[in-house]
Order: sequence, then C-alpha cells, then structure tokens
Amino acid sequence: MLDDQESTPKINNSKTALSRRRFFHHSGAALLATTFLTSCEGLLDDILPKKNGSENEASGDEESGPKRDQTLAFFGDSLTIGAGGSRPYGDIVGAAFPGRPVVSDGIVGQIAMSIAIRQGGTPLKISVEGGKFDGAKELKVTKLNNEFLSTPINYTTYSRTGTVVGVKCTITRKANDTGESYTIKPDAESTLAIPEDSIFELDDALRLKTATQILWYGRNNITKGTAQDEILTALDDSIAFIEDPKRYLVVGMLQARPENKGTDRYNQVISINEKLESRYGSKYVPMTPPTADEMAAINYTPTEQDLADIENMNFPTGMRPDDRSDEIHINDKGYQIVANRVIAKLKELKY
Repeated sequence: MLDDQESTPKINNSKTALSRRRFFHHSGAALLATTFLTSCEGLLDDILPKKNGSENEASGDEESGPKRDQTLAFFGDSLTIGAGGSRPYGDIVGAAFPGRPVVSDGIVGQIAMSIAIRQGGTPLKISVEGGKFDGAKELKVTKLNNEFLSTPINYTTYSRTGTVVGVKCTITRKANDTGESYTIKPDAESTLAIPEDSIFELDDALRLKTATQILWYGRNNITKGTAQDEILTALDDSIAFIEDPKRYLVVGMLQARPENKGTDRYNQVISINEKLESRYGSKYVPMTPPTADEMAAINYTPTEQDLADIENMNFPTGMRPDDRSDEIHINDKGYQIVANRVIAKLKELKY
C-alpha cells in the first residue's frame, strides 16, 4: 500500500534537518511525497501472473505460455516522481504503451539503499518494543536496518503493508519537529514473538517483482566518497530480486547544474556512469545531454545558453526548473528526453 501524502514543514532536528538550499539541491521542493500511480486502475492484481513466461512471450499468447506481467514499475527518489516537472516521467513512458499499468514509487531525498528496500532487493529488518505482538495494539519499532520511508524534507506520514513472522501488518513512519518514529500494527490480534532483526516482507515489493522495472538510484549518494559502491550494491540486490526472466533498466546519474565538464563532481558522476554502463550494458539508459535529434523530436529549439550547457556536457538550462536554487532536477522537457530514452530501450529489448 502506497498512501497519498500532503506537503508539510521541513523536519527541524540535528539528524534530519536540511537548509532550504540543500533541500532543493538534494530532493526537490516540487514534490514532497511518494506517488503510486497506475495507468489502468483495478487491473494490477488481474495481470500479475503466478509465473512469468519466457522473454519471447511479450504478447502473452495463450499458446506460447503464461501471460507475463505488463506492469512498468519505476523506483527511485525525487527524479522518479518528477520533481521540477509536473508529473512522474513514468506517465510519459506509459503513454507509449497503452494498456500497461504504471507504478511510480519515489521518495524525495532518499539514498540507494532506502530505495532498494522499498523495491525489495534489500531485506527490511526490524525489532520492536517488547519483542512480541500485544493483541492488535500498535508497537513501537526500536530498530531498523534502514529508515526506508524516511526523508529529511517533511513531516509526511508514510505507510506500507507487509508481513512479519507470518502476521499481516502495516508499518508507518511519522515525523514532527523533534524527530521521527516507526510503528507496526497487525491486521488481527496476535501474541507471536518478533525476534530481533525479523524480516518485514513488503507487499508492494513482492507484487511488483514480476514487473518490468526501471531503476533510477543514487543521486542522493553522490556527495559521499562511497557512492559508487553503495549504488552498485543497491542495484545488484534489486536486480537479483526481480523474478526471472528479469526485465529491467538502470538509469544513469543526472548531473546537477554546477557539475560541468572538468569539475570534480562531474568527474565523479561520469566515473559512476561509466561503471553502470559497463556493468549493465544494453540495459543502461545514459543521462548524457540531449542530442540535436532528441531535441528536434520534442520540438525543442535550444538557446545559446542551452548549447553552451551541452558543450559543457550538461543538460541545458531550458530543460531545468525556472527556480535556479533547484540545482538537481529537470523540467517536463527534460523528463520527456529521459522518457523517450526509456521508451526506446523498452522497445529495443522487447520488454
């Protein structure tokens, strides 16, 4: 279960508070919530098969085998939910594949490991106060291996459903100006023990493991020296979790406005992208500046500034938000470029 959210004030404590500038730099003020969108509401459960067909069973022909899952699932951070633009770029992709459900699951400001937990590749481990269920009461979570629903941006309440020690539960993140907390609440009464570091299996992760997944991880890891290893580990774990035959794409790191050719940060981003391309090959979607043909395809005429940006190996200013304090994100024109690249890859790989 992915719930609708509302924008709320920034968390104000030493562990999670961000300055307004850092907020724009890492997360995006345009969208402060998780979105879970489907282009065909009500069809998701009907089209998820118990078993996938082969890679050649794209049409789901009854004579060739079981119909494969047609869902397009997009996992990531604020870029996945379209911060800087007006909608998730997955919606644009979905429009090119009529009838296919689209799920866009992003939380602003998150690092790769948090995304990988929501996706299912990294197991979520929890411990609770008292070490057992107490009827149907809500229990405080005392330990998590990762605050997978957390963001330093808002007080928004996020919830997911799942199972721990065989009991159906809802896990919830709440936040206020003194910090945040996690709780679990069982669907029915239970007194079962919950051992330390019990695995909480997320319903959405299990339901979407047969989908075609588009993974855009790591922009919020970039400030760390260990970014490359953390991103690769999260991606590899996520890909391993996807049910065979695996259908996935890995989207490269998008450069921020100041990360022009020759800067240290540019070199870091390029190094990570080269590693991603080497590792994932044809399933890698590059985030290089748009080409003349790509801009013509969306009827975009670059300005002199845009051409200078492209010469500096960066996305053009005209494809960035008008608010220049947002250094990370792109606008609807930029997301159209990203979406077109994903569409082309999905068709090329017959996903």
